Amino acid sequence: MSNEVSLEFSYANAFGPPIGITNIPQLIIKNLNDFVNNEIDHNSELAKKLDHGHELVGQVKQEFKIPKEILEPDLFAFLLNITKHFIKLGTKKEITKFEIISVWVVRQFENEYNPIHYHDGHISGAGYIMLPESFGDSFQKSKKGNVNGHINFNYGVRQFMNNGHKSYKPKVGDFYIFPNYLYHSVNPFYGPGERRSISFNAYIDDKIYNVY
Repeated sequence: MSNEVSLEFSYANAFGPPIGITNIPQLIIKNLNDFVNNEIDHNSELAKKLDHGHELVGQVKQEFKIPKEILEPDLFAFLLNITKHFIKLGTKKEITKFEIISVWVVRQFENEYNPIHYHDGHISGAGYIMLPESFGDSFQKSKKGNVNGHINFNYGVRQFMNNGHKSYKPKVGDFYIFPNYLYHSVNPFYGPGERRSISFNAYIDDKIYNVY
């Protein structure tokens, strides 16, 4: 084009809810996996007591709440700190309230999935503490790509310069934090192994969450 002029240009992600991405400390990953492998897998009464699947939408065989003695102190401190950081980045405000509603583990095996849904509370998150070696081959060898086992986030609709959808391939240690109302889902995978994740819901200061 002719008549071009020099200008400063910045690009802002100004619309739609943000997603914070961080890493779970290795000690927390180990503690959670040890709890599942040593307690849940060998104590059917405890697994039954902590069962959370009937309150969730996941089409998976086992989802269970994390008890207080596993939550505190390390996991609670991690969730508190990432929530503080996430809110400060997004709103420039400091939270004074952090109330856990629930923290739970999802054990997803072959063909299991989590349909599109949102969470309770104000802030939610999900992260990965164990993954299978492979999510399996895709059925169509094309540019569609293989999204087996991926987590998907959806907001709005596809329009010019707005995809409305973001998909991530999980890695052990990845943790995503987001507003509770952000729709998300998890694709099934195919083959042996377990896709083990942890999720949480929490309340923060209502005067920060309630923008009205």
